[in-house]
Amino acid sequence: MVDLMPSETFNKIAEEFYRVTKPGGRVVISTFSFGKKKINKFWFLVAKNFPDILTGCRPVSFKENLVNAGFKIEKSIEISQNTFPSEIIKARKPKAKRD
Repeated sequence: MVDLMPSETFNKIAEEFYRVTKPGGRVVISTFSFGKKKINKFWFLVAKNFPDILTGCRPVSFKENLVNAGFKIEKSIEISQNTFPSEIIKARKPKAKRD
């Protein structure tokens, strides 16, 4: 649901994910992405010009917010589901430092 939230809240959302994730724990986030294929631009234009069709969902980039919150990105892939572009991010919270 990150792609439904205001972009100015992304850092706070990522920080909250970090807060509730155990040390060494993982998060997996799937967002509507910009995509790299020509057909993916169709969905960007729909989101931009007719947001109600996608209930306000729009392409976002969330990886940097996770890194800024302290996560380490383990894997990030772009997929296309029936031409609808998505990014799936797997990130891990570092284990607690030993004293």
